[in-house]
Amino acid sequence: MEKNVGGTDRTIRIAVGLVLVAAMMVTVAFGEPLGDPTQGIVAAVLLFAAFVLLGTAGAEKCPANRALGRNTYDEPESEHR
Repeated sequence: MEKNVGGTDRTIRIAVGLVLVAAMMVTVAFGEPLGDPTQGIVAAVLLFAAFVLLGTAGAEKCPANRALGRNTYDEPESEHR
């Protein structure tokens, strides 16, 4: 699969992924009112979503972008000498 994540799309994925990791940590630390099973499920879902966003940003490839025909990746200009 060719690269299809770049520029602002990649930056937003990284930022949102890090926010989701922080939200997961807050859920684990202060989520007692949610109850045992719910706290764990919410933390796991947040961590999974963060993993997907950070993974697609790092690999610069996203199956959802491909399915939607979306490509935000800009090929780097090769220097001719």
